[in-house]
Amino acid sequence: MAGLWLAAAPRLGHAADKIPTEYAAMYQKLEQILDAELAKLPASSNAAGAAQPLVSVDLLAANANRGPELLLPTTLSTVRLSLDRLKVIGIQSVKINLGYPLLRPDFPQAADYLDFYKQVVKEAHARGIKVMPHMSVLFADTPFSPFQGIYQGLDLERFKREYRDMVHLVIRELQPDFLDLLTEPDTHARLTGLAELNRPATIVEVIRSTLKDLDRGKTLIGAGSGSWSSPAFAEAIASQTDVDFIAIHVYPITGSELANVRTMARIARAHHKQAFADEAWLYKVLQPGGNVAATATIFRRDMYSFWQPLDEKFITLMLRLAETEHLGLVSFFWSNELFAYLDYSPELDQMPYRQSNRRFTQTVFGNMTRGKLSAVGEYLQRAIAENPPAAGTGSGR
Repeated sequence: MAGLWLAAAPRLGHAADKIPTEYAAMYQKLEQILDAELAKLPASSNAAGAAQPLVSVDLLAANANRGPELLLPTTLSTVRLSLDRLKVIGIQSVKINLGYPLLRPDFPQAADYLDFYKQVVKEAHARGIKVMPHMSVLFADTPFSPFQGIYQGLDLERFKREYRDMVHLVIRELQPDFLDLLTEPDTHARLTGLAELNRPATIVEVIRSTLKDLDRGKTLIGAGSGSWSSPAFAEAIASQTDVDFIAIHVYPITGSELANVRTMARIARAHHKQAFADEAWLYKVLQPGGNVAATATIFRRDMYSFWQPLDEKFITLMLRLAETEHLGLVSFFWSNELFAYLDYSPELDQMPYRQSNRRFTQTVFGNMTRGKLSAVGEYLQRAIAENPPAAGTGSGR
């Protein structure tokens, strides 16, 4: 998805009059789905040595879609502050969107970007936090990135070659704990214009090319798809490539997506691989339709404070699902919401996305500076403390 910068029972929802009229039906339906899904799952065992997942979040300050902002002198300070605060919450790993072709030798300031990410990994490891670069593609020509026109003339063979080279560079220079390859085939196809990327056979071809002659060291490598895509991607990747884990992005909950999560996790286990829910958040829509990534109209909803009780229920659902389906890692995408939300207003709802997001991130930064968590951040902190991961969870080749 695009990036910008439990066991405890969920709190009761906010009073109905605090939910804007235009969102009331959606709120009610999403809550019904969450409650029904939670009722299917046992409460967390909270037993010593139980297979709890590593809890991860996206390190949004280091998201490659920020482009030149990453190279500002203040960005590393924000990264350090973010890592410090995430450590207090109990976060054990961070995922970093590191999109192709940012580190290609012919990409402007590629060497500077590489130096930046080396420092990010160093800072995370110094705090005992694992690192998982997500080798996606830049969200060029969308509201989530300043890059434009970078995929003109791109063909599959060139993409395979250059993507492979960038992955090998990241493994060699950053030596991350985990690494995500292509995990949203439909998103990559739409952004790059390479429609063939949305086919299991092509994804297998790209992964095999990427892994050929790769010295992985201790890095665990995974690939997969969104929960809204067919489990055929997971089956093809698990059976036809040498990845260590199947990656699952979990967003809509209104259709077959949660059933797909279970299916994909079981496919991974059947092929003796781990399964990671490497990106997840409650998607605030009832009928997603088409590709769910890079949808500013929908993503802007995540910052509104009236969603907090449902976000807590979603966190509970993912952690219980992880225990039940033996997911080695769960990574929550919108980590800014662990520090702040904004109260809904019609004015905020009508702002251009970049403007409303700027207001939101300023609030987030202020709360980070003061060491203040949102109710959702406090909730996740308690959930992690009550169900710490077992030793070795999510690691080991």
